[in-house]
Amino acid sequence: MALSSVLNKMKGIEKTIGTQALSAMFPNDFELYMCALELTDSEDHVIDYLAFPVMPDSITKTEPTRTNVKKSLSGITVLTSPSFTPQEINIKGSFGRNFKILLNVANPVQGAAFSTTAGKYDLFSISGKSTTLSFSEFDVGVKTGYGVLKILKAIASKSVGLGKNGKPLRLYFYNMALGESFLVVIPPSGVQYTQDLARNMIWNYNLTMIALAPMEAVSRRISAQTSSLNTLVSSAVQTGVNELATKVTRSIL
Repeated sequence: MALSSVLNKMKGIEKTIGTQALSAMFPNDFELYMCALELTDSEDHVIDYLAFPVMPDSITKTEPTRTNVKKSLSGITVLTSPSFTPQEINIKGSFGRNFKILLNVANPVQGAAFSTTAGKYDLFSISGKSTTLSFSEFDVGVKTGYGVLKILKAIASKSVGLGKNGKPLRLYFYNMALGESFLVVIPPSGVQYTQDLARNMIWNYNLTMIALAPMEAVSRRISAQTSSLNTLVSSAVQTGVNELATKVTRSIL
């Protein structure tokens, strides 16, 4: 009876507010298979946002221990640290070939000058020293798998840049599949892009990030939970739109 009551409660909440909101409200009880990258300035004004239209093939997270054991002359010394220990996150996958509809990419806020919507696709372009030619956008909200990869590549490149105020930009990773969001950096060996003959015209990414702190500990936003909820709602809408776009594309072809 108790289990049936809990199931009915969960189904009632899910029916009322949706799976995405359920995951945002109870991240330790309900997962949602969604992840996103968000590039902001030091004041948390959004520059670029990418909710992955296709989930990575694999997500690996390494949580090192905070304990250091040393053998002394007459005993054993154990040292522990109560502070946050950097964690490694690795994601691998591809975005396929079909068109993807990216809802939030066409709606940057106060960081628009550094956004991909303004043609800023690499670190040099935001410093005024771009070595690439400037091209117009086919459509900022509709991308092929290759176009989505270019946004991912742009976010990774610009994540080590400086904002207009001379302060470092911030990169956030939303891993709703595990109910966590972190401020992250990309290490020197952090990202690789590969393509092979077996999957021609599909670029694979292999992105490694180091989690520096939980999002709620460093974000200037009013509520990290509210931010996560907005992210989940946007992801839900985008997932539905992409499913429809894929069906329409297939019917046309």
